[in-house]
Amino acid sequence: MEDIQALIEQVKTDISSGKPEEEIFQYLLPQLGKNPQTSGRLAELMVNITDRLTGRLLHRMFEITQDKKVRKIIKRSLYRLKSKGVLVKEISPNKKESILRPLRVEHPEGFGNGYDFSWNRFLILTIPHPGRGSMVIHGLVNDTKGMVNFSGAEISRKELRNFFDEVKKASPTPVVEMEASYVGFLFTHAYQLTLAKGETPPPDYLHLKSEVEKIKKDYERPLIYSAIEEKKIEGDDWMLKKGGGLLKADVFSSWRIEEGEIQPYADEVWEAEESKIVLDPAQKEVRFQGIYQKALTELFSGERKFLYQRRLEEMAYILLKLGREEEAKISLAVAKDLEKPLNPIQPNPFLFQLVTKSIFGLLAEAHEKKSKEVSLIAKP
Repeated sequence: MEDIQALIEQVKTDISSGKPEEEIFQYLLPQLGKNPQTSGRLAELMVNITDRLTGRLLHRMFEITQDKKVRKIIKRSLYRLKSKGVLVKEISPNKKESILRPLRVEHPEGFGNGYDFSWNRFLILTIPHPGRGSMVIHGLVNDTKGMVNFSGAEISRKELRNFFDEVKKASPTPVVEMEASYVGFLFTHAYQLTLAKGETPPPDYLHLKSEVEKIKKDYERPLIYSAIEEKKIEGDDWMLKKGGGLLKADVFSSWRIEEGEIQPYADEVWEAEESKIVLDPAQKEVRFQGIYQKALTELFSGERKFLYQRRLEEMAYILLKLGREEEAKISLAVAKDLEKPLNPIQPNPFLFQLVTKSIFGLLAEAHEKKSKEVSLIAKP
């Protein structure tokens, strides 16, 4: 059974990296033909991969399996997957398998990653064209600037696999599967933001706009709320307190407040540190805390707070798809806390750490620059 567990880990990795359904199913097939115990165990463990593609794989397992016990396990796994918030297609209780199965209809798929250091996200839509290949639409979007770039082309299955291999290598953060309609929604939102800022959208978007709009749906809230019940998150102080630690996670490593916004507060900390007035460590710490609190109040009392709320909600979904459920819930708990007015006594732990990280990031760069300038001075 160790082989089955290793296989499950491989499936989880391949789904996270965006491998096509057909490719994953092909290496599952040999396991399904071994014996009912192996097939049943595989179906049970698949539940640990909370992804819509898991549901489709279980359906295909059901279609080729004739063993009644295994079919029962597959149905139970689909039910458990659905109870976790994953959209799965129901199996008809009276469905009989035909010896001649019709050609499987493929559906559009969506993929996306988290934010990079410039607050860009890479989004992908694949739209199958039966008998020809797939239309692959991809682009960078920014939540304050709109569309950064956009392109699309029809490619073969082999080219599609190569494309995802290249994306996996080049992406600064992991790419996960998302609802195709939601990716379409994000593309449309970025396009509208571009127009609102008086900018010209990429030419390819105008050519493929109809393809995107056929797929997209309107969403009132981020996708994470269809996967995690917010009632289980709201008011969870333990989750919220762990929010400050999120910035240590790899997917948040590039997060910083823009230099132009945080620079004045970094300057104040620098001046306090270099001040000729003699202050003991406790007095200095009080002064620093006052600067951090001032930065929090001035930077996050308006729209920026809600911008970060949305960013954290989007990241919660990415984390969930990566199988990091606890971090996903922490990210969502922090986001929900940003709906409330800022509390100067108990500041949002994530925002507080973001402020201090951003300030000391700038100070470290300034110290490094200063030390290099000193080293360039020729010694007499």
